[in-house]
Amino acid sequence: KAPFFGKKRKSQSLASLYAGQLIYHSMNRSITFGQSQQLASLARLTHPRHFDTRKYDEHTEIFVPGGLVLGLTLSASSRDLHEVLHEQIQNVNFVNNLHPSNVVSAITYVQKVDENLPGDLESLVVRTFGIKTIDIAQELDGISLPLELFEGPLKKPKDIELICKEKCPILSNKIVVAIDRLILRQARRKEIFLL
Repeated sequence: KAPFFGKKRKSQSLASLYAGQLIYHSMNRSITFGQSQQLASLARLTHPRHFDTRKYDEHTEIFVPGGLVLGLTLSASSRDLHEVLHEQIQNVNFVNNLHPSNVVSAITYVQKVDENLPGDLESLVVRTFGIKTIDIAQELDGISLPLELFEGPLKKPKDIELICKEKCPILSNKIVVAIDRLILRQARRKEIFLL
């Protein structure tokens, strides 16, 4: 059974989060082939799979660099985890390739919430998955997601794919990245003072 069935929650800043919550992020991101080339050039990435359209088909064989896949996924999840003050990526696994112009959406599972920090701060341990080419709000609504994807140590890419093929075929070949991270953010308190 899914830890949470993707109850549609509108994006909002300072939303209360709890351990075991699964968030279906409403924002989607994509990157064009030109943008991917430009950013890969800035980072001095020279692998032919990022550039060579004579040898590789732009839509099926050219890949978006891993750093950009990570950025797209974190960007897609940012609004619902708003008021992040510090973030530490603890582990990342790139599961499937992302091609230019593929849309990336994200889901985040809250593994742990620690509100015992000084001031109005809280610490979150979360696992975020970047998912390509599906509208998660529509296509995953009511779908049972395997809990082993979200709990325990981050699985290897082949193990993530195996779990998806066996228990949730709609996610098979769709997860592009799995990210474990520690987030320090402003906590929602009863008395919020905004300037």
